[in-house]
Amino acid sequence: MKLAMPVWDNCISTVLDFSDCLLVIDSESGIINNRSMVSLAGNAMVEKVARLRELGIQVLLCGAISRPMEQMILASGIEITPFLRGRVDDVLSAYFSGRLIEPDFTLPGCRQGPGFGKGMGRRRRGGGPGWNNNRKGWNI
Repeated sequence: MKLAMPVWDNCISTVLDFSDCLLVIDSESGIINNRSMVSLAGNAMVEKVARLRELGIQVLLCGAISRPMEQMILASGIEITPFLRGRVDDVLSAYFSGRLIEPDFTLPGCRQGPGFGKGMGRRRRGGGPGWNNNRKGWNI
């Protein structure tokens, strides 16, 4: 599986749209086989999404993301887990152990749990009523 996250100063970037650096992880069964850094500096939104497709990214872990960029990435078949924060290794460990739902990994203003987690006017991922598996997010 190929996983990516925008990074700055060894932490997940606060806003994907303005990120210049992407960490790409190749993993198999939760074991990281390879890490590489990819520059996204100066790329427009469309170019960034094209670069994600070109790299074969399947899962994107990120902080805040604009609605247009989110829609383009989802339309590319890439799963997004948005509104995250934290140090790169901590976020990766939480992802592989299923602990990203913990409050330590949520951007301020994004509360946890089904029905909560509004961020940028949208609901965060989760399960339960309203969950749309086709969009990998909430129906709103």
